[in-house]
Amino acid sequence: MENLLDFFQEILLENLKDGDLAKLSSELEYYDKIQFSDFKLNEMKDLLNLKEISHIEDYNKIIKIIDIISVKSLRLNGSQIISFKELSEKTFPILKELSLNENQIISFEGLSEKTFHNLEELSLHGNQIISFEGLSGKTFPKLKILNLDWNRITSFEGLSEKTFPNLEKLSLWNNQISSFEGLSGKIFPNLEKLNLDFNQLTSFEGLSGKIFPNLNYLNLSENQISSFDIFSGKTFPNLEVLFLNINKIKSFEGLFPDIFPNIEKLYLNGNQITSFKGLSGKIFHNLKIFDLSNNQINSLEGLSEKTFPNLKILWLGHNQIISFEGLSDIFSKLEELYLNFNQIKSLEGLSGKILPGLKKLELFANQIEPNDEYIRNIFPNIKYIYKNFKIFL
Repeated sequence: MENLLDFFQEILLENLKDGDLAKLSSELEYYDKIQFSDFKLNEMKDLLNLKEISHIEDYNKIIKIIDIISVKSLRLNGSQIISFKELSEKTFPILKELSLNENQIISFEGLSEKTFHNLEELSLHGNQIISFEGLSGKTFPKLKILNLDWNRITSFEGLSEKTFPNLEKLSLWNNQISSFEGLSGKIFPNLEKLNLDFNQLTSFEGLSGKIFPNLNYLNLSENQISSFDIFSGKTFPNLEVLFLNINKIKSFEGLFPDIFPNIEKLYLNGNQITSFKGLSGKIFHNLKIFDLSNNQINSLEGLSEKTFPNLKILWLGHNQIISFEGLSDIFSKLEELYLNFNQIKSLEGLSGKILPGLKKLELFANQIEPNDEYIRNIFPNIKYIYKNFKIFL
């Protein structure tokens, strides 16, 4: 194909895109010393009419034929691509989804503003990208989903308010980000979901609802965050789901009612929290699911419906709770209570008046042997009682 005169190459490719093999055959006399079998013609026509490319072999064939590649989905995972320069020489006018997972790309350098003008979803999982340098406001103007899991990014430096104006989901699992420095203004004006789990964050400093005005899902699990103190005076008006599993948080000190006014699900599994102290007023007045499993809580004192008026599911498994003492407020909406693997010795203090809507109760691996009939009498709506695997310490 490289020996075709530019004039005839253009006619040839236009005919191939139209699929007009008859017309192409009638013009073959004009192509000097070129002969095509029907098989070859059909192969080229099929390549040019592809809507999705999933193999590097097909991609390498098509780029020899044409510079403007009209596919909606391009997946070149594990193809040993080392730079965006390998793609930037071409134009993808209708490309919506690009997947370059598990390649060897180290940066965003080499991207052309015209290459991916209409791209909406980009996945770069498992590369070696170290920063956001090289991006401009015209690189991905319509991008909505960006997956940068398992790279080597260390900070948010290099981002501006114009970089991702339409981004809705950003995932940065398993990178090396240690702080929120580099975030300011409204860098992510439309971001709704942010994954930063398994990084090296030590605090919330620099994190603000002003930066993420539309954020409703935030995952900060498996970092090294130790307290809520830095949240003072800040608010996340639309945040509904917050994951803080496997950090080093020791207490609820630093939380105030206006920080998470609409949060519905909070996960604090695997921290070092010892009590409910620090909770007051209506800090979590919309919270429905609360996971405090695998902490060091030894008492239910401080657990109040005034703080959790809409709580439906509470996980307190794998703590050090010894009794129901301190549970006195009426949790009218609580439906599921998980207390497995604690040190509870008695059901004293457990009352249907306190938990009138309870439907599911887990008490296995404690130091008691619950009486099914007794529990069903005090909780008329209960459907499940898990009490097996009893451990006496």
